[in-house]
Amino acid sequence: MCWAAVLLSFLLGQNPNEMDYLLRKIPDATFKTSDSSAMHISSWYSKKPVLLTLAYGRCPGVCNPYLLQIRDQISLLGSEKQFQVVVLSFDAEDQPKQLWRLAGFNENSPPPANWTFGVLEEDTRASLLTSLGLKTQMVGGLYEHNTVLALIGEDGSILQWIEGLPGTAQWDRLFKELTSEFVPVYSTLNNTVWTSCFQYDPASGTWRMSWGLLMILGPALITFFIIIILQSITRNDRTKNNSSILIQNQL
Repeated sequence: MCWAAVLLSFLLGQNPNEMDYLLRKIPDATFKTSDSSAMHISSWYSKKPVLLTLAYGRCPGVCNPYLLQIRDQISLLGSEKQFQVVVLSFDAEDQPKQLWRLAGFNENSPPPANWTFGVLEEDTRASLLTSLGLKTQMVGGLYEHNTVLALIGEDGSILQWIEGLPGTAQWDRLFKELTSEFVPVYSTLNNTVWTSCFQYDPASGTWRMSWGLLMILGPALITFFIIIILQSITRNDRTKNNSSILIQNQL
Protein backbone atom coordinates (compact mmCIF):
# COMPACT_ATOMS: atom_id res chain seq x y z
CA MET A 1 0.00 0.00 0.00
CA CYS A 2 2.71 2.49 0.99
CA TRP A 3 4.93 1.54 -1.95
CA ALA A 4 2.01 2.20 -4.27
CA ALA A 5 1.47 5.57 -2.59
CA VAL A 6 5.14 6.46 -3.07
CA LEU A 7 4.85 5.71 -6.77
CA LEU A 8 1.61 7.63 -7.13
CA SER A 9 3.01 10.67 -5.35
CA PHE A 10 5.51 11.02 -8.19
CA LEU A 11 3.14 10.14 -11.02
CA LEU A 12 0.33 12.47 -9.95
CA GLY A 13 2.02 15.76 -10.64
CA GLN A 14 4.56 16.19 -7.87
CA ASN A 15 7.03 18.74 -9.21
CA PRO A 16 10.55 17.22 -9.25
CA ASN A 17 12.04 20.63 -8.41
CA GLU A 18 10.36 20.43 -5.01
CA MET A 19 13.19 18.26 -3.75
CA ASP A 20 15.64 21.11 -4.34
CA TYR A 21 13.84 23.31 -1.82
CA LEU A 22 12.52 21.02 0.90
CA LEU A 23 13.91 21.84 4.36
CA ARG A 24 15.80 24.83 3.02
CA LYS A 25 15.58 27.67 5.55
CA ILE A 26 14.34 30.95 4.20
CA PRO A 27 15.99 34.22 5.29
CA ASP A 28 14.11 36.21 7.90
CA ALA A 29 13.11 38.85 5.38
CA THR A 30 11.50 42.13 6.37
CA PHE A 31 8.48 43.73 4.74
CA LYS A 32 6.14 46.64 5.23
CA THR A 33 2.41 46.23 5.73
CA SER A 34 -0.37 48.68 4.94
CA ASP A 35 0.23 50.59 8.18
CA SER A 36 3.91 51.05 7.17
CA SER A 37 5.21 48.99 10.07
CA ALA A 38 8.21 46.79 9.29
CA MET A 39 7.76 43.11 10.11
CA HIS A 40 9.92 39.99 9.98
CA ILE A 41 8.50 36.83 8.42
CA SER A 42 9.61 35.00 11.57
CA SER A 43 7.06 36.98 13.57
CA TRP A 44 4.50 34.71 11.91
CA TYR A 45 6.14 31.35 11.28
CA SER A 46 7.51 31.21 14.85
CA LYS A 47 3.87 31.13 16.05
CA LYS A 48 2.17 28.89 13.48
CA PRO A 49 2.72 27.51 9.97
CA VAL A 50 2.85 30.06 7.17
CA LEU A 51 1.60 29.71 3.62
CA LEU A 52 3.94 32.08 1.81
CA THR A 53 3.70 33.31 -1.77
CA LEU A 54 4.91 36.29 -3.76
CA ALA A 55 3.21 38.47 -6.35
CA TYR A 56 3.16 42.07 -7.49
CA GLY A 57 0.36 44.58 -7.83
CA ARG A 58 0.78 45.64 -11.49
CA CYS A 59 0.87 42.04 -12.72
CA PRO A 60 -1.21 41.72 -15.91
CA GLY A 61 -1.13 37.94 -15.94
CA VAL A 62 -1.11 35.09 -13.46
CA CYS A 63 -1.07 36.90 -10.08
CA ASN A 64 -4.82 37.62 -9.98
CA PRO A 65 -6.16 34.13 -10.82
CA TYR A 66 -3.37 32.60 -8.74
CA LEU A 67 -4.26 34.53 -5.55
CA LEU A 68 -7.98 34.02 -6.17
CA GLN A 69 -7.43 30.27 -6.34
CA ILE A 70 -5.48 30.34 -3.08
CA ARG A 71 -8.26 32.34 -1.44
CA ASP A 72 -10.97 29.97 -2.69
CA GLN A 73 -9.11 26.84 -1.61
CA ILE A 74 -8.36 28.20 1.85
CA SER A 75 -12.00 29.22 2.35
CA LEU A 76 -12.97 25.59 1.69
CA LEU A 77 -10.56 24.30 4.32
CA GLY A 78 -12.23 25.96 7.30
CA SER A 79 -9.14 25.76 9.55
CA GLU A 80 -7.81 29.26 9.00
CA LYS A 81 -6.74 29.84 12.59
CA GLN A 82 -4.18 27.06 12.34
CA PHE A 83 -1.97 28.93 9.86
CA GLN A 84 -1.15 32.36 8.42
CA VAL A 85 -1.25 33.32 4.75
CA VAL A 86 1.50 35.80 3.87
CA VAL A 87 1.48 37.44 0.43
CA LEU A 88 4.51 39.61 -0.30
CA SER A 89 5.32 41.82 -3.25
CA PHE A 90 8.79 41.87 -4.82
CA ASP A 91 8.04 45.20 -6.54
CA ALA A 92 9.28 48.21 -4.55
CA GLU A 93 6.64 50.43 -6.20
CA ASP A 94 3.76 48.36 -4.78
CA GLN A 95 1.43 49.11 -1.91
CA PRO A 96 -0.01 46.21 0.14
CA LYS A 97 -3.59 47.14 -0.79
CA GLN A 98 -2.77 46.49 -4.44
CA LEU A 99 -2.22 42.87 -3.42
CA TRP A 100 -5.53 42.93 -1.55
CA ARG A 101 -7.37 43.60 -4.80
CA LEU A 102 -5.52 40.84 -6.63
CA ALA A 103 -6.80 38.41 -3.99
CA GLY A 104 -10.36 39.72 -4.25
CA PHE A 105 -10.38 41.88 -1.11
CA ASN A 106 -11.22 45.57 -0.75
CA GLU A 107 -12.05 48.18 1.89
CA ASN A 108 -15.62 46.94 2.17
CA SER A 109 -14.49 43.32 2.36
CA PRO A 110 -11.00 43.39 3.91
CA PRO A 111 -8.83 40.29 4.30
CA PRO A 112 -9.40 38.19 7.44
CA ALA A 113 -6.93 38.21 10.31
CA ASN A 114 -5.04 35.17 9.01
CA TRP A 115 -4.02 37.01 5.83
CA THR A 116 -1.04 39.38 5.78
CA PHE A 117 -0.01 41.50 2.79
CA GLY A 118 3.26 43.37 2.52
CA VAL A 119 6.02 44.71 0.30
CA LEU A 120 9.50 43.27 0.70
CA GLU A 121 12.25 45.63 1.71
CA GLU A 122 15.17 45.81 -0.68
CA ASP A 123 17.92 44.50 1.60
CA THR A 124 16.31 41.04 2.01
CA ARG A 125 14.30 40.80 -1.22
CA ALA A 126 16.84 39.02 -3.42
CA SER A 127 17.81 36.44 -0.80
CA LEU A 128 14.17 35.48 -0.15
CA LEU A 129 13.39 35.13 -3.84
CA THR A 130 16.44 32.91 -4.32
CA SER A 131 15.60 30.69 -1.35
CA LEU A 132 12.05 30.18 -2.68
CA GLY A 133 13.08 29.61 -6.29
CA LEU A 134 11.11 32.62 -7.53
CA LYS A 135 12.56 33.92 -10.82
CA THR A 136 11.79 37.38 -12.13
CA GLN A 137 12.74 39.23 -15.29
CA MET A 138 11.85 42.79 -16.24
CA VAL A 139 10.29 42.97 -19.72
CA GLY A 140 8.77 46.20 -21.02
CA GLY A 141 8.50 47.70 -17.56
CA LEU A 142 6.70 44.65 -16.16
CA TYR A 143 7.92 41.49 -14.44
CA GLU A 144 7.79 38.06 -15.97
CA HIS A 145 7.89 35.54 -13.14
CA ASN A 146 6.92 32.08 -11.99
CA THR A 147 4.65 31.44 -9.01
CA VAL A 148 5.65 29.59 -5.87
CA LEU A 149 3.59 28.58 -2.85
CA ALA A 150 5.60 27.43 0.16
CA LEU A 151 4.60 26.02 3.53
CA ILE A 152 7.01 27.37 6.14
CA GLY A 153 7.52 25.59 9.46
CA GLU A 154 8.20 27.10 12.87
CA ASP A 155 11.98 27.10 12.34
CA GLY A 156 11.75 28.83 8.95
CA SER A 157 12.19 25.63 6.91
CA ILE A 158 10.28 24.93 3.71
CA LEU A 159 8.03 21.93 4.43
CA GLN A 160 6.24 21.96 1.09
CA TRP A 161 7.00 23.77 -2.16
CA ILE A 162 4.64 24.05 -5.13
CA GLU A 163 5.47 25.82 -8.37
CA GLY A 164 2.63 27.00 -10.60
CA LEU A 165 -1.10 26.71 -9.93
CA PRO A 166 -1.52 23.86 -7.40
CA GLY A 167 -3.55 20.87 -8.50
CA THR A 168 -6.16 19.08 -6.41
CA ALA A 169 -3.70 16.44 -5.18
CA GLN A 170 -1.19 19.12 -4.16
CA TRP A 171 -3.81 21.10 -2.23
CA ASP A 172 -4.93 17.90 -0.51
CA ARG A 173 -1.36 17.06 0.51
CA LEU A 174 -0.74 20.61 1.68
CA PHE A 175 -3.90 20.86 3.77
CA LYS A 176 -3.35 17.46 5.37
CA GLU A 177 0.05 18.57 6.58
CA LEU A 178 -1.40 21.86 7.82
CA THR A 179 -4.09 20.08 9.83
CA SER A 180 -1.84 17.18 10.96
CA GLU A 181 -4.02 14.53 9.31
CA PHE A 182 -2.75 11.03 8.59
CA VAL A 183 -0.84 10.95 5.30
CA PRO A 184 0.60 7.63 4.01
CA VAL A 185 3.55 9.38 2.33
CA TYR A 186 5.14 12.71 3.12
CA SER A 187 7.36 14.47 0.63
CA THR A 188 9.15 16.25 3.47
CA LEU A 189 11.23 15.19 6.40
CA ASN A 190 8.87 16.32 9.13
CA ASN A 191 9.99 14.59 12.31
CA THR A 192 6.89 15.75 14.19
CA VAL A 193 4.63 13.70 11.92
CA TRP A 194 5.31 10.20 13.22
CA THR A 195 2.35 8.65 11.38
CA SER A 196 3.93 8.96 7.92
CA CYS A 197 5.04 5.75 6.19
CA PHE A 198 8.13 7.25 4.60
CA GLN A 199 10.26 10.33 5.17
CA TYR A 200 12.31 12.04 2.47
CA ASP A 201 15.89 13.08 3.19
CA PRO A 202 16.82 15.90 0.78
CA ALA A 203 20.49 15.72 1.76
CA SER A 204 20.90 12.20 0.39
CA GLY A 205 17.90 12.18 -1.96
CA THR A 206 16.61 8.97 -0.39
CA TRP A 207 13.43 7.76 1.32
CA ARG A 208 13.48 5.95 4.64
CA MET A 209 10.79 4.01 6.46
CA SER A 210 8.92 5.65 9.31
CA TRP A 211 6.57 4.54 12.11
CA GLY A 212 3.47 4.92 9.95
CA LEU A 213 4.59 1.92 7.90
CA LEU A 214 4.65 -0.23 11.04
CA MET A 215 1.12 0.97 11.90
CA ILE A 216 -0.12 -0.33 8.56
CA LEU A 217 1.95 -3.52 8.33
CA GLY A 218 1.89 -4.35 12.06
CA PRO A 219 -1.61 -5.90 12.24
CA ALA A 220 -0.96 -7.94 9.10
CA LEU A 221 2.35 -9.23 10.45
CA ILE A 222 0.81 -10.10 13.82
CA THR A 223 -2.03 -11.98 12.10
CA PHE A 224 0.48 -13.83 9.92
CA PHE A 225 2.53 -14.99 12.92
CA ILE A 226 -0.60 -16.00 14.85
CA ILE A 227 -1.69 -18.16 11.89
CA ILE A 228 1.79 -19.73 11.70
CA ILE A 229 1.73 -20.49 15.45
CA LEU A 230 -1.80 -21.96 15.29
CA GLN A 231 -0.86 -24.10 12.32
CA SER A 232 2.22 -25.31 14.17
CA ILE A 233 0.18 -26.19 17.27
CA THR A 234 -2.43 -27.98 15.14
CA ARG A 235 0.29 -29.88 13.29
CA ASN A 236 1.91 -30.96 16.57
CA ASP A 237 -1.44 -32.12 18.00
CA ARG A 238 -2.15 -34.07 14.83
CA THR A 239 1.30 -35.69 15.00
CA LYS A 240 0.76 -36.68 18.62
CA ASN A 241 -2.66 -38.13 17.86
CA ASN A 242 -1.27 -40.10 14.95
CA SER A 243 1.55 -41.39 17.15
CA SER A 244 -0.92 -42.47 19.87
CA ILE A 245 -3.06 -44.29 17.32
CA LEU A 246 0.00 -46.04 15.88
CA ILE A 247 1.15 -47.17 19.35
CA GLN A 248 -2.33 -48.46 20.20
CA ASN A 249 -2.46 -50.38 16.94
CA GLN A 250 0.92 -51.96 17.63
CA LEU A 251 -0.26 -53.05 21.05
